[in-house]
Amino acid sequence: MKFQLFFSWQQFISLFSYQWEHEVFLFLLPLPLLIFLIRYLLNRKNQARITLSFTKPLIQNRLIRFISFIPDIVQMMLLTSIILALAGPYKVNPKRKIQPDGIDMALAIDISSSMLNRDVNPSRLVIAKQVATSFVKQRKNDFIAVIAFAGAPYLASPITNDSSYLQQSLLGLDSKLIKEEGTALGDALGMCINQVRDSPNPKKISILISDGNNTAGNLDPLTSTELAKTFGIKVYTIAVGSVKPSMDPVDESTLRIIAEKSNGKFYRATDQKSLNAIFDEINQLESTKVKEIYWEEHVDQSKFFFDFAFILFFLGLFLKLSPISNILED
Repeated sequence: MKFQLFFSWQQFISLFSYQWEHEVFLFLLPLPLLIFLIRYLLNRKNQARITLSFTKPLIQNRLIRFISFIPDIVQMMLLTSIILALAGPYKVNPKRKIQPDGIDMALAIDISSSMLNRDVNPSRLVIAKQVATSFVKQRKNDFIAVIAFAGAPYLASPITNDSSYLQQSLLGLDSKLIKEEGTALGDALGMCINQVRDSPNPKKISILISDGNNTAGNLDPLTSTELAKTFGIKVYTIAVGSVKPSMDPVDESTLRIIAEKSNGKFYRATDQKSLNAIFDEINQLESTKVKEIYWEEHVDQSKFFFDFAFILFFLGLFLKLSPISNILED
């Protein structure tokens, strides 16, 4: 067993800042002094006295007189330490923790060939990646998954709160990642659901960015939407593309239905500015709250006084059994 063999003056001063588990024991603090006084008076009364005559007055050595009280002082300190230990001293350390109340979300981006259309400068896919990356930078308290999809879904990043990793995953999205052509909205939403459905967090959302109707995949978008609603996942859908005539026109119909059925919201982005505004609105609608939690930590200080009493016990025993005891008594 290891003992702290250093007892600073500050530790004794800190007695006044302690809280006490059993304060009733503190009423016993005068007891060691009382015992010492009674013993002193009884020993003085019962002490044998011899009257001697000296030619010169006998000068008593004050240092020896002071040292003779050491055994009694050690015993007093021993009893005091035991009493303080039994009183259960403890320190109160106030604690504060900032706990962000984040949101679990899945962000799905269409990377099919139609997203390479330049009706939105520089292309639908490029601005989707850029704005989504900027959005992720602002959501540092959230857990986010990134899904890419074309004719099939692809998990670019499992759900994580590592903002740097998510940004790299988004910037690395490319239309060549998935060989299957088409737009599998149902399968993409299904993968989004799988990423967040088992989370204990009651706040779950999915953001689906695309430019077209469901043309591929095995899962019907309406079935996926019903599943999202069952798991309490709100789906925001964003149709990206210009309103002008194009070789790859934007089809809003399925995206609108998904948002409506899942209690989410549908948006139409015609350029980078409008897409930025959409993500700003989602950022406000799904804002992250920060909770401050306060509590107290009780640090037991009894061990210090028990250890000190243990050392004083052996010190008193040493003084009693060693030749020093005879010197002090003489």
